[in-house]
Amino acid sequence: MEKDIPFVSAIIVAAGGATRMGMNKMLLDLGSKNVFERTVEAFEECGAIDEIIVVSSKENTARYRELVRANTYAKVTAIVTGGATRQESVRIGLGACSKSTELVAIHDGARPLIKKDTIEKTVGWAGEYGAAAAAIRSRDSIKTIDDEGFAVGTVDRDKTILVQTPQVFKRDLIVQAHEKAAAEGFSGTDDCALVERMGVRVKLVFLTYFNIKLTVPDDLALAKAVLTVRGKL
Repeated sequence: MEKDIPFVSAIIVAAGGATRMGMNKMLLDLGSKNVFERTVEAFEECGAIDEIIVVSSKENTARYRELVRANTYAKVTAIVTGGATRQESVRIGLGACSKSTELVAIHDGARPLIKKDTIEKTVGWAGEYGAAAAAIRSRDSIKTIDDEGFAVGTVDRDKTILVQTPQVFKRDLIVQAHEKAAAEGFSGTDDCALVERMGVRVKLVFLTYFNIKLTVPDDLALAKAVLTVRGKL
């Protein structure tokens, strides 16, 4: 895909805790590389990306700097300390972007299986529509439940999708969305939610089912299996 956007910054959000995984999942081994390295390398090697900002927790910043130096990641221009929430961490990352930035690609650090062509396609759609996000269609039935855990209804599966990352936006749009959310005390589950409440439609880029987010220990085994099939473990 030919790059027609002058400057694209990627914000890799790696400041989360380790509540469900039991340790910092970004430093878990995935074969020859750890999760941090595999995620950063996908953006480092992607021609659509010009710079990378890593958002880290305070305790992991030094280790991430070591990994960046050891791997000579030329596109990593900043490693900044995140905030108390993911939303605050992204806002801090936005503040570290270059003055030249026109598009911002926001990605969960714990999604190390992201492919370069997915990044490129999402960036391309964001350049055209202003906002785009990776997504997959649900393969399971989706139920609504009550407070006691009983199913009370079924959602139309054809009208629901599971949104992932990267989520890419025109810089002015996502900065304005974050400023508005902060001023009004709004907390969204992802960055798309912040621009949607401004009346902006998000173009979806549908993927295969392997851009998983590492959340529980079983996810690590699945990620290794996917990398084995790809010949990249």
